[in-house]
Amino acid sequence: MEYNNDFQRQIDDAERERRKKERKEKWARREKSFWKAFLFTEDGKPKSGLMVYTFCLSIAFVLLYIGAFNLAITWLSPVTAEWPVFAGNLVQSLAAGAVGVLAALILHRVFSDKRLMLGTYLWLGAYAVLVCVSMLFMLGDREAFAAFLHFFAWFVAVPVILGLIVAYLLYRRDYVPPKREEDQPWKKFTQRR
Repeated sequence: MEYNNDFQRQIDDAERERRKKERKEKWARREKSFWKAFLFTEDGKPKSGLMVYTFCLSIAFVLLYIGAFNLAITWLSPVTAEWPVFAGNLVQSLAAGAVGVLAALILHRVFSDKRLMLGTYLWLGAYAVLVCVSMLFMLGDREAFAAFLHFFAWFVAVPVILGLIVAYLLYRRDYVPPKREEDQPWKKFTQRR
């Protein structure tokens, strides 16, 4: 009986070790993929803070744009009701885009890392491409996809492209890359000859 218990314990230990090894291999594969930027280091910090921060900001901007379009449609529809459809849609789309650009301008001033707004809008652009491609496969019908593209242009493409242009111009104007380690002024006084 004791022999059976020892044998069972050895089998359980071997099974535990096998599962532990599989978990380590699984995490090693994950670390080699795109998503490794979202994993944490041993210190508990994100491996790519820029990637995590811009992703979270992009989710906040999606919600901001939903709210901005809701307000633009509510407030501007009575004003633009008698306008041509193209002009009314353009005004509402630009109004929602302006809300996003205003938020981006404010956050660009607040944040010290001047890459955040551009990264946020790059995420939004990636979402837009993903939505467009997935709808192409889901709808299948050319007429339905054309109707979707009309909706997509007003509610996604115009605000995101407007925001991308503004974020890129702000990035070009304000971003100063960090100095390399050997270019630091204090280095020349501490180096031995």
